[in-house]
Amino acid sequence: MAVNIKSFSEVIGKDVFTLDGKYCGKVKDFKVDLNKFRVTSLVVEVFRGTFLSEILGGEKKGVIVPYSSVESIEDIVLIRNIFKGVSEEKEE
Repeated sequence: MAVNIKSFSEVIGKDVFTLDGKYCGKVKDFKVDLNKFRVTSLVVEVFRGTFLSEILGGEKKGVIVPYSSVESIEDIVLIRNIFKGVSEEKEE
């Protein structure tokens, strides 16, 4: 599924959630393939207390999420839970 956006500035700072409702952080930046003029990934800024910070050890970091994992960009950004196996292991 292709996700279309009007401009990068509209997406920077949007909240990012997994499809199952887990808060991941905010869009910080994009990675772009300039040869193909395509977005290849989003950089998600991870904050303490979010789903991704639990997986990554609680530090503030940037996580690269493949653009193919983006389901929707509206008021928020929805991504497939590409970390599902990791989160299940940590919960055990």
